[in-house]
Amino acid sequence: MRRNPIPELLRHGGRAGFAGGSAAARAFVRRGVILGALAAAMLVVAPGAAGDAPLISLTVYGTPGTNGWYVSDVTLNWTFSGPLYSSTGCSGVTLTADTPGTTFTCTATSLDRSTTMSISKTIKLDKTPPAVTKLAVKAGAGARTIDLTWVASTDTQLVQVTRTSKAAAGKSGLVFSGTGKSFRDTRLKVGARYHYTVTAIDQAGNRAAKTIAATAPGTLFAPMPGERVSTPPMLRWTPAKGAQYYNVQLVRGKKILSAWPGTNHFRIPRSWVYQGHRYRLHRGVYRWYVWPGFGTFSASKYGNVLGGSSFMFSSG
Repeated sequence: MRRNPIPELLRHGGRAGFAGGSAAARAFVRRGVILGALAAAMLVVAPGAAGDAPLISLTVYGTPGTNGWYVSDVTLNWTFSGPLYSSTGCSGVTLTADTPGTTFTCTATSLDRSTTMSISKTIKLDKTPPAVTKLAVKAGAGARTIDLTWVASTDTQLVQVTRTSKAAAGKSGLVFSGTGKSFRDTRLKVGARYHYTVTAIDQAGNRAAKTIAATAPGTLFAPMPGERVSTPPMLRWTPAKGAQYYNVQLVRGKKILSAWPGTNHFRIPRSWVYQGHRYRLHRGVYRWYVWPGFGTFSASKYGNVLGGSSFMFSSG
């Protein structure tokens, strides 16, 4: 059997079996070897050849929020693993306006048309934070409570309220989380100063916050504990059940005033006489106390002290 001479020709550069052949024949074989090598090289580098790299890759630049949203400008960049025959929708793009969902699709075909690939990406962009307005605090007279109310924008998904205080009875931290429009804080320390921060959170995780401060009142609620006043104040307290009158005492180092109003309020006069001495308010801190009186005034029957509070006087 005769062997096929072609492998031998390739292995020996076209010389095997043609040692005595013509120069034209030897040149023909050499050209065949060169063309075969070039064809093999083209098969190695041709786009779409077997490999693990995808034809299209997408890179997204932006600040992720929550629930698949972005909260900053978003840029989409498409890259390719080799030269292309054609592509559509593959230009880089930057989104700057809020959108509930915009889809971008890049489709590309490899240079040898053996591979066509598409990648789609939907971008949800929300750069606008929610808003908190009309934040107010009402102190519950005599109840050691503070009621907060607020108005949140319609895109708000969650409201959180945190409280901070230096008072031992008012631990700091989250005190409310939900979708309501109000919150009542209870069992507060009388006279303690509290700071409340109301934070609105939208679907993308954007936040907006407002802070308000309030002092927890007790039975004696006006002036508020520690409040600064510039004129003689009207003292107010929660009525005691069955009380016919009250005894109000004002102290600055020592007792300097005692009065017996028949209602649950008493205005400190501009000046007064107590135990033979004339007094008036001067710059400084004053404390005051109230006792309820029962029966006739002459019976001098008093209940337990309703409470004590303070104010700071600073004229003009």
